[in-house]
Amino acid sequence: MNLRFHVFFGQLLWIISVLNGKTVEGIPGYGRNLIIKALPAIEDYQSNVYEVIMEPYLYDPRSYGLQAIAYLKADQDSGVTGELVFRQVVPNGPVVIEGNVTGLSAGLHGLHIHQSGAVNENCQDIGPHFIAYYGRHGGPRDNIRHVGDLGNIKAEEETLNVKIIDHLISLAGPRSVVGRSIAISKSEDDYGRSSTEDSALTGTSGPSIACGVIGYLN
Repeated sequence: MNLRFHVFFGQLLWIISVLNGKTVEGIPGYGRNLIIKALPAIEDYQSNVYEVIMEPYLYDPRSYGLQAIAYLKADQDSGVTGELVFRQVVPNGPVVIEGNVTGLSAGLHGLHIHQSGAVNENCQDIGPHFIAYYGRHGGPRDNIRHVGDLGNIKAEEETLNVKIIDHLISLAGPRSVVGRSIAISKSEDDYGRSSTEDSALTGTSGPSIACGVIGYLN
């Protein structure tokens, strides 16, 4: 009887959360929790998007939640290398990216998550930007953007210390970047502001000069 009540109560909370467009944590399940997150609608573009995530066993708030890492290697002879660590305390929370990059020329360079993790001898087979729900390229604060659009990083010295907080990428669920690749572009990302086809796809940021596969650290 208690099991049936918990299942019924969990289903009732799920229905209420969907109708109200709210996030509900801690719905009783079979040994794990379900996380329900609502991504708001974008007028004239898409309706509300709902994600239902079963909490992976790797999540442990005492050990900073989920962690992933990417070791950047140079594409051909660019000389750009680095290491980036991803941390996410809860499945529906922001992801913090920290690390360092060396060998970049001074100025702005686009930073993107790409669809594939096929990093072999170079960065030519990692595919387009990780799109998920959003089909047009944009900046990290834009309502319409690829999930993988992380904006620009600015190099001023030989070693660049990176710290980015992004609320759209995730380390679990439909927007997970684990198993995909992260890449640094040769040029500045224009956030899709130019009226060209390339701008709408890549931000006219040029080829990737360094990339690495994102894999779980814990």
